[in-house]
Amino acid sequence: MLFYPVLFFNSIRVFHPSWFVMVMATGIVSVAFDVLDFTVIAKSLFALTLSLYSVFCLFFVARIVFFPRELLLELCILSRSWLFLAFVAGTNTVGVQLISFAQANSLANVLWCSAFFAWLVLIGFIIFNILRLPRESAVNFICGATLLLTVSTVSIVLLGSYLLDATDENTWNFLVLWGIWILGCVLYLFVIYLIIRRLFFSCFVPENWQPSYWICMGAPAIITLAGSEFFTRLPRSLCDDLGQVTLEMSLLAWAFGTLWIPYLLGMDIRKFTVELDSAAAWIKIFPWARLACKGKCRAYDIEAWSRVFPAGMYTVCTFSLAKVSGYYFLESISFYWCWFALLIWLLTLIGTFRSLINYR
Repeated sequence: MLFYPVLFFNSIRVFHPSWFVMVMATGIVSVAFDVLDFTVIAKSLFALTLSLYSVFCLFFVARIVFFPRELLLELCILSRSWLFLAFVAGTNTVGVQLISFAQANSLANVLWCSAFFAWLVLIGFIIFNILRLPRESAVNFICGATLLLTVSTVSIVLLGSYLLDATDENTWNFLVLWGIWILGCVLYLFVIYLIIRRLFFSCFVPENWQPSYWICMGAPAIITLAGSEFFTRLPRSLCDDLGQVTLEMSLLAWAFGTLWIPYLLGMDIRKFTVELDSAAAWIKIFPWARLACKGKCRAYDIEAWSRVFPAGMYTVCTFSLAKVSGYYFLESISFYWCWFALLIWLLTLIGTFRSLINYR
């Protein structure tokens, strides 16, 4: 009789906000199919996103209430602290969905305020963790997940842009959001420099490849989307000054993110096939199928959702950029890429369910 209460409290004790990457991934794939007018798929994923977000928030709040000391200790570990930023990005993703699907601007505004406050607190912990470590030690902790610094920062601008419109006479709101967007760009350049050094100029082996490196593409993708949405909502008083710069930077970010895709696909294929001594034919045809497998072919872990979010984000940002830039041929890329994103999402979801069943 005591088994289930103990299991429940143990789940709360070990719950980590990196689960919010699942919310980010499901939410952005939903938005992707919404902009492409696949309404049934989009709304179904929207409902699932709200359910996941509600459950994860319940667990997160429960952990804050019942296990504050353990939570604080985890926040003081650098390699764990920036994973908490998934809560910020996940909350802002849900806010964008609420505006797109339900026109619930007031609720979205509450989520934006909550995400912004959490972002300030978490950035404070991250800065504290970096300052108390030697420079060499802090650099060694840099990985794909570190780019959540950029993703969370720019997600604040993305939802903020949805909450503003061109009729807003307070130009300071736009200037503040643009400043945060620039901060996100600067954070990306700093972190990606260190990641490129690790991936291309050091002894990096496929066994050390992690799904979170997909955020190397996902971060410029969300920079592109936030820049495009911000551009469409700029008032005339600022359009001439900031509009062209924002659009050009968004195009550059999209191009840089696109350049990552062949490398990411290649490393995924290599990782999924090299790990098995004799890979089956179906794995060679579509290696990502291992995400839904069990046994020795199993390749799922919670970090696998870090692959889905960039895939969905690339679909949305490409479609948005095509509209604001006039390069409408880019829309065809979104149309085909979205199905890859949905398939990876589905395989990762199956892997998640199998992992939870085995855990139980």
